[in-house]
Amino acid sequence: MFKYLLLMFITLFIISGCSKYSVFPTDVKVYDTPEKYDLDYKEFYFASPQDALLRGWWFRSKGTSKGMVVVANGMIYNMSSRFKEWTWLLDEGYDLFIFDYRGYGESMGAADMLGFVDDVASAVAFAHALNEDLPMVAVGQSMGGSFVIDAVAKNRYPYVRLLVIDSTMTSFGAAAEEIMEQHILLWPWSWLPGMMTPEGVDSIDFVDKTDTPTLFLVGLKDEVIQPKHSADLFVKAHEPKAIWIVEEAKHVHCIDDGRVKKDLAYTFEEAVNGSLSLGSDVRYYDKNSTYESEREELR
Repeated sequence: MFKYLLLMFITLFIISGCSKYSVFPTDVKVYDTPEKYDLDYKEFYFASPQDALLRGWWFRSKGTSKGMVVVANGMIYNMSSRFKEWTWLLDEGYDLFIFDYRGYGESMGAADMLGFVDDVASAVAFAHALNEDLPMVAVGQSMGGSFVIDAVAKNRYPYVRLLVIDSTMTSFGAAAEEIMEQHILLWPWSWLPGMMTPEGVDSIDFVDKTDTPTLFLVGLKDEVIQPKHSADLFVKAHEPKAIWIVEEAKHVHCIDDGRVKKDLAYTFEEAVNGSLSLGSDVRYYDKNSTYESEREELR
C-alpha cells in the first residue's frame, strides 16, 4: 500500500514540477506533538524562496551539545509523525532540527519539487544560525534524501560534516517506473514519469557534485524503493563514503536496528570531532551479527 501512495506522490511531484497550476496532495494531519514528552524544544517559522514560510522544531540536547542534526523527512507524512524516532539523539548529546516542507503541516507555500530542495537548503542554513558553533549532520530519508543531496551539491556548507541518506532513489522517474511496471494496468505507461520529471531534482545527477562525506543506509526488505538505487548512488559518490546494508530493514526503518543506531552515534561523534574515517566502506547487518562484505544483494 505504501508504495502505491508513493507512486501517487511521485507522479504528482512530476506534474507539480511541470506546472504551477497543478494540485499537490500534502499532509496537514497532526500525528503527535512534542508537548507530550519531556523535551526541551522551541518552534520557529523561517523563510524559504518563492514566499514559502516553513515551520521547524529545534530540540536541545540533554547536556552540552556536540553538534546539530537536521532531518529532512520523506514526503508521505509531515514532521509530527516522524520527530519522535529521532529524539534518541538528544540523549547522545546532539541538538535536533526537523521541519516541514512547504504545504506540509503548518508550513506555508505552494508545494513543488524544486521548492522542496530550496526548503532543505533554507532549513540547513537556519539551523546553523541557531548555534553557529555546532558542526552539523544532515539526514535525508526516502525522497528527503534526494533533496538533501541536491541542496548540498548546489550550495556550500563547510559546517556540514556528514550526510546520511536513508532509503532514497536515484531519480523520481526511475522509482515511479519500477512501481508502475509491477502493475499490469500501469505497465504500458511506465515510461511516462521519466519523460516528465523536471531537470534539477534527480539525486544521481548531483551525488558526485559534493565532497561532503556521505553514508547511505538501505534495507534489503525495502519494497518501496529498490535497494539498487542506494548502490548506484554509493558507486557514483565521491569518497569519503560508506553504505550500510540492513538485511531485515524495510523502507526508512534501518535505524530500528539497535546496532545501526549505536554505530550511527559513533559515526556522528567522529564526524563532529573531525576524525571521520570513511573510505568506501560497505557494512552489512545480518540477522545476528555485523560484518563488512562486498554483497551482491543490491544488484
